[in-house]
Amino acid sequence: MAVQIRRLGGFAGLNTGSITDSYSDLRLRQGKGRLAGGFAGENQGELLRCVAQGRVTGGRQRHGLCGLQKGLCSDSFWLRRGREDRRRWADWDASLPGGSLEQALAGWDLEKVWLLENGARARLSLRDQPGASADRARVVELRGRQDLLDLAARVERGEDGPDVLYRLVADVDLGGREWAPIGADPTAPFLGCFDGGGHQIRNFVVKAGRWPYAGFFGFVGRGALVTSLNVDCVVAGKGSCAGGLCAVNDGTILNCTAAVRCDVSRCTGGLVGRNSGVVERCGAVGRIGRPFPWWLATGLLALLALLGPLLLYLASLDPAREVFAPVIIDPNAKPTEPEQEAAVIAEPEVPEEASASFIMNAEMYVSSANYAGAAGLRCPAWSTRGFVATVGLTGEDLQRAGYTGGEEYAVLYQSGLILPGYGVDTITLGPLPDGRPLPAGEYELSVLLEFYDTETYEKAAVNTVVPLKTTVG
Repeated sequence: MAVQIRRLGGFAGLNTGSITDSYSDLRLRQGKGRLAGGFAGENQGELLRCVAQGRVTGGRQRHGLCGLQKGLCSDSFWLRRGREDRRRWADWDASLPGGSLEQALAGWDLEKVWLLENGARARLSLRDQPGASADRARVVELRGRQDLLDLAARVERGEDGPDVLYRLVADVDLGGREWAPIGADPTAPFLGCFDGGGHQIRNFVVKAGRWPYAGFFGFVGRGALVTSLNVDCVVAGKGSCAGGLCAVNDGTILNCTAAVRCDVSRCTGGLVGRNSGVVERCGAVGRIGRPFPWWLATGLLALLALLGPLLLYLASLDPAREVFAPVIIDPNAKPTEPEQEAAVIAEPEVPEEASASFIMNAEMYVSSANYAGAAGLRCPAWSTRGFVATVGLTGEDLQRAGYTGGEEYAVLYQSGLILPGYGVDTITLGPLPDGRPLPAGEYELSVLLEFYDTETYEKAAVNTVVPLKTTVG
């Protein structure tokens, strides 16, 4: 029986267009019948200054960059990890060791576009870029889930057009619900301009078995523009084409990132399943493919069945909502000064192979004018784990704030992944679940710290909850 070829790439499953200044940094598991590469499953178009720096597993021979290279590929490579066996890699010549990369990046813009982090293992990421949305005849602001649903419905009815600019003005948490892709039908693609404003849409699931073209967007049509948008999601099941941001791109995608956990469809990419348009300055992190062999998964399921009641009880003790891992690196995090860190917490004399550390202010003053406060969230440079911080209000303090809803916990702020050597000094608290700002007064906020492996972006330590005395005035 013939085996159907499945294209699987850390960034794009199939590229027949142009991808420039972009990276993938995720775990990808290839297998039988899969044309897989750390960046692209198959490239028939153009790759310029692209890098794959995740982990490719499975198969007798692996492809770190492209599973099949038929197009143009310039100044692009994949990064080797540790002591790789040359015989296992079909495109070894397209790789570089994971040490210092300055000499290999002679043609790369390290001042405005790329950020190079040299350490035990070099890593590339992208700097923040200004918005690129063009003027449109009509502007529609998107503030929450219902606005996004209305947009999807308009596109489905064919009411969307190139004269409309959709501007996202806040982060949106979709609460773990199933999401129907915008432009799910190829006969009614998204044709407008979507300006994410650097905001994130997170915590949603796209079922590829139900939506053959699965992603936040299904089809981005010719002439359409998606810019400055971050998504964090799960794409579950198998379909025709899947990607964290979109399944098919015939338009232009700029300055976007996707953090995704994705099953394998016929054409799967971390950011875009199939690209025949233009993609610039974008990144993809996460995981594609199931990480465990079936026999090991079966054993774990049996163990979970025995421990299920205990795990459910322990989960009920954690008031915070789930953060879908892996997560996007916090764009607001800035490098910290080692001398300042050393004045607060001493670096261990003998570094541990796996350690999780953090620095945070014990008290915070928040101005009622802009609800910004100095939390001093920092991840020490010697920590081997990054963290995500979720700041929330619980129990009695919610009642003191005059909130009468049924929730027992309200998330007011959530960071992205703060890597070792970086920090976010100032945070901005969001509104209560009923839309009101937090009234003036004194509160004890809870800060949930979730630690992540900086290599795989998966959770790697027990959560920690610490109090943060906060005065709003």
